[in-house]
Amino acid sequence: GVGKSRLAKTFETFDEKENRSIFIGKFDQINDIKPLSVIATVINDLCKKFAEDVRSLRVKQSAALDLENALGSQAALLSNFLPSLSDLMTLDFTRSTPSYCTDTAESVRFLFCKTLQILSFYSPGPITILLDDVQWAD
Repeated sequence: GVGKSRLAKTFETFDEKENRSIFIGKFDQINDIKPLSVIATVINDLCKKFAEDVRSLRVKQSAALDLENALGSQAALLSNFLPSLSDLMTLDFTRSTPSYCTDTAESVRFLFCKTLQILSFYSPGPITILLDDVQWAD
């Protein structure tokens, strides 16, 4: 009630002015079936923006190689949450089979972090992620 959501929306106006990427994820009171869905949406949007905005073929190829090396066969698992990942990687997701993992949620969290780390390294400007109403995340 004090304007936190409005303040978060205000940050979007700095996106183009400051050559930075700002992504906003908003949790709500409705418990989503997929607890990481807000985070997945933000990272998927980041993948999409990276694929559209990065003009250097060398940078895109380097990022793709790093993603393929870091994610390995788990990229198939991650592609279920991040469909825009296929815009960045040359893997054939239909032929990839995710390797067995004992804790899928923990694996997805790790893969999200690796993806974010790699894309932020190759991004032409700073990346800001704002998570609104985090109290509803659990």
